[in-house]
Amino acid sequence: MKQPILLKTILDVCLILLFFSFFGSFLVFLIGLFGNNFAPMELNHREISMITPEVISLVIAQFIVSGLLVYTVYLLRKLVRNFFKGKLFTLYQIASLKLIGQLIILVILLQGVLDFLGGIFLSEKVRMGIQMDLSFGSLWFILAIGLFFIYLSKIFDNARRIKEENELTV
Repeated sequence: MKQPILLKTILDVCLILLFFSFFGSFLVFLIGLFGNNFAPMELNHREISMITPEVISLVIAQFIVSGLLVYTVYLLRKLVRNFFKGKLFTLYQIASLKLIGQLIILVILLQGVLDFLGGIFLSEKVRMGIQMDLSFGSLWFILAIGLFFIYLSKIFDNARRIKEENELTV
């Protein structure tokens, strides 16, 4: 079976870019927080020019969510590399698929909560509404991808059990 080199390369580049942007943003925030000059920044599509406890809380929460996203891509990269070894339906692959799916769902739900709380704390108004986004970045599509990974882990688990039964009968 030919290895998906393009997939591995894309995941490697994606992880490197996410890693550098995450730590670069964290460093810039720390310098702005503890330095004398706080440069305005954007949080939840709003420009922030003052540091308040709410802003600090939202930024820290956003860094946690971003860290979970980086970790999810890292796990996906490790899983793809594990597929290169040629063994399928291992316990590691099953657990990784399930964890990746759970992390995708957790990240998208936490991001939705942060967007909602950011709207309350930053603009001091509550807006409720229904919005339908018909792109690959939509909430529903990303939730479906997370659920797909969880379902795929169950398929891999069933395949592993069938494979073990077949090996015992031989």
